[in-house]
Amino acid sequence: MTPPRPRSRRDVVRMLGASAAALPLAGCGAAWGLTPAPPEPPVQVPLPPLAPPPVEAAEVMAVPRGDARPPATPRAARLPPRLPAGGTVGLVAPAGVLRSADQVDAAVTALEGLGFRTKVGRNVLSRFGFLAGTDAARARDFMTMIRDPEIDAILAVRGGWGCARVLPLLDYDEIAAHPKPIVGYSDITALLLAIYARTGLVTFHGPVGVSTWQGLTSGSFVQTLVHGLAPVVGPETRLNRDRTQTVRPGVAEGPVVGGNLSVIAGLAGTGYLPDFDGHIVFFEEVDEDAYRLDRMLVQLELAGTLRDPAGIAWGQCASCGSGGSTWTASETIRRHLQGYRCPSVMGAPIGHVSPVYTLPIGLPARLDAEAGTLEYVGSAVA
Repeated sequence: MTPPRPRSRRDVVRMLGASAAALPLAGCGAAWGLTPAPPEPPVQVPLPPLAPPPVEAAEVMAVPRGDARPPATPRAARLPPRLPAGGTVGLVAPAGVLRSADQVDAAVTALEGLGFRTKVGRNVLSRFGFLAGTDAARARDFMTMIRDPEIDAILAVRGGWGCARVLPLLDYDEIAAHPKPIVGYSDITALLLAIYARTGLVTFHGPVGVSTWQGLTSGSFVQTLVHGLAPVVGPETRLNRDRTQTVRPGVAEGPVVGGNLSVIAGLAGTGYLPDFDGHIVFFEEVDEDAYRLDRMLVQLELAGTLRDPAGIAWGQCASCGSGGSTWTASETIRRHLQGYRCPSVMGAPIGHVSPVYTLPIGLPARLDAEAGTLEYVGSAVA
């Protein structure tokens, strides 16, 4: 009798069917009486050398991680020189990317219509992701305007996001040595508060280049920075359609700090916020739901940022909703304000609405919560 022929691998695959073709045959010899094939030696593919990162990537982020610090104690407030009539305004983009050159052109046209000359920063139209250039480029543009003797004031073209990223790259000693009005709002809050905290220089929560420069917006800008008039805001807001509402009555006096809530909450613990104790604090926000407003206010309270304010003026919360909660955005804000013993109001004419008043940061003011007014004491410019 002829002994059976040993099965080959091809026989095994044929017996199992076509589906076995996808099975690995290495290691299957012990089950079928086959001699396993010796493993093939691994192929050594040399890895290409790592290319050095482009300059932009190397510059993009310079913020030290995990460096939480207590709020900075502001130095004695220093007034910048007033913006002369016909002076030169430097335009910078320290935060978000601009959509087009038309936005710069519109800002130039608006300022020149008020009688000012303009000088546009080199990197204003740069793009780096969602930023107007790398952190280093945006910081250089700003410091160039600070050092330039021809520049009488600095105006951000727009907000967005990005100012916090450049704060470690700024030379605060040079900013103090070359004081000039610095203006903007929304994300520019980070720049304004950090400079006030580190230098004592009065900065200005006011319009940006892409604001609508009409009526009270341009009037407040010129009166505050050129004529040196002390600003007064309230009680009417948004062309008399709303009135500032009293939450806790009383009168508070102290230097003013504030700005966009989410930006301030994001700076808590970084050392770039001034100590808010004894200050009249104002907030504004846009397009946030009630629970997010609550989260940011709780963050500031837990961080000790709002330990002992002299007074609180909540501005406009434009397009803020309930987010499906039974609490509205206004009710959420009111509940927080009621937890403080100091005088407070809500609905003040401050925020992502028109007009945009030019409000000094670091200058003393008087908040009358029952009258719904915030009245500054003296001129904000030297």
